[in-house]
Amino acid sequence: MLQRWRLDLSAVLLYFALGAMFSAVPRYVHEDLGGTRALSGFSVSVFFLAAVLTRPIAGRMVDRYGGRPCILGGSLLVALGMVAMTAATAIPAVLALRFTQGVAGSAFYVAAVTASTDIAGPARRASAVSQLSFAIYLGFALGPAVGERLADIGFKAAWLALGAVAAIASAVAVSVPETRPVSGRERTLRSTGYRFGFLHPVAVLPGLTLLALGVGYVSVTSQSALYARAVGIGSSSSLFGAYAITILVVRLVAGRLADRIGPVNVMFPGMAALVSGCSVWSLVQSPVSAYAGAVLIGAGWALVFPALTAWLAARVSDAERGAAIGSLVAFMDAGQGMGGYAVGAIADRFGFGWAFALPAALALCGTVVLMLAVRRYRDEYRAGAFAAADTAP
Repeated sequence: MLQRWRLDLSAVLLYFALGAMFSAVPRYVHEDLGGTRALSGFSVSVFFLAAVLTRPIAGRMVDRYGGRPCILGGSLLVALGMVAMTAATAIPAVLALRFTQGVAGSAFYVAAVTASTDIAGPARRASAVSQLSFAIYLGFALGPAVGERLADIGFKAAWLALGAVAAIASAVAVSVPETRPVSGRERTLRSTGYRFGFLHPVAVLPGLTLLALGVGYVSVTSQSALYARAVGIGSSSSLFGAYAITILVVRLVAGRLADRIGPVNVMFPGMAALVSGCSVWSLVQSPVSAYAGAVLIGAGWALVFPALTAWLAARVSDAERGAAIGSLVAFMDAGQGMGGYAVGAIADRFGFGWAFALPAALALCGTVVLMLAVRRYRDEYRAGAFAAADTAP
C-alpha cells in the first residue's frame, strides 16, 4: 500500500506540471510566438507523437529491466525540459522540447501503470489503474487552471515553477521500490526476446479503439483554451476544471465497478458518453453546452481507460504485460498526436462546429472496433480473471 501511495504522489506532482503545460504552451505559441491555432494544438499533440514512438519500447524496457529506471529517469527529464523552455523563443524549439518531454512522460507512464497492476494482482487491476489515474487527473484538475494563471504572470516564471514541481516528483519517485518480480520464465524471456514485433498483437484491436478516443481526449486538452473564448466563457480554467473533476469523480468508482461486474459492462457505456460529449461540442456552441460536453467526454474517458487496460492485462502473461500496456497506450498517443493538429486545422478553416465532428465520428468508429475485439477474444477472455462477470455486448 505504501508503494502505491508513493507512486501516486509522484504521478500527482508530475502530471500537475504536465497539465499546466497543456494550457500554457498553446497560449505561448499563439500569443507570444505568433503561431496559428493548428500549431497551438500541435504543441500539445507533439508530446503524444513522441510517446507513440516510445511506448512499446518503454514497455519492453519495463519487462526486461524493471519499472524503477523509467519512473525515475522519466520524471527527471520532464523537469529538465521545463527549465529548458525558458530559452525556447522559437516554435521549433518549443516543439523539440515538447517532443523530449513526450519521450520522458511515455517511459514514466508505462512503468507506473505496469507497476500499479503488479502491486494489485489479477482481481484488482482495474481498481489499481483507476487509483493511479485518479492521481494523474488530480494533477490535471489543478494543473491547467494554474497554468493559465502562471501564463498571465509570465511564461518564463511559469516554466521555472513547473520545473520545480516536476523535480519534486522525481525526488518522491526515488523512494518507489522495484515492483517487477523476476521469475525463471521472465528471465528466459528477457534474455531471448519476445515472440512478436514492435506492437503486442493482443493490443492491436483495443489499441485502435483508444486511437479513435484519443482524438476526442486531446481536442479538450489542446483546444479548450481557445474554444472557451470562442463560445464566450473567457478563461478556460473552469472548463478544464469541470472536465478533470468529472474524471476524478468517475474514476473513484469506475475501477471497482469494472472489477465487480466486468470491464466490458463498463467500457461500452463509457464509449457512449464520449461519443455524446464530442457530438454536443460539435452541434451546439454555447457556455452551457461547452460544460455539458466536457463532462460527458470526461465521464466517458474515465470509464473506458481503466476497464480496457484491465481487460488487456488479463489476457497476457506477467512477463509481457509491460509490452502489451505500452502497445495499448501507443495507439492512444497516436490519436492524441494527430488529433490536436487535425482538430485545430479544421477549426482554423471551418470553425469549431466542424472541428469537433471529427472526434465524434472517430469515437463512434472506435465503438465498433471494440465490439469486434470483444467478440474475437470472447472465449479466451471468459476463461480469464473476469469470467464470472463478463458478458458480450
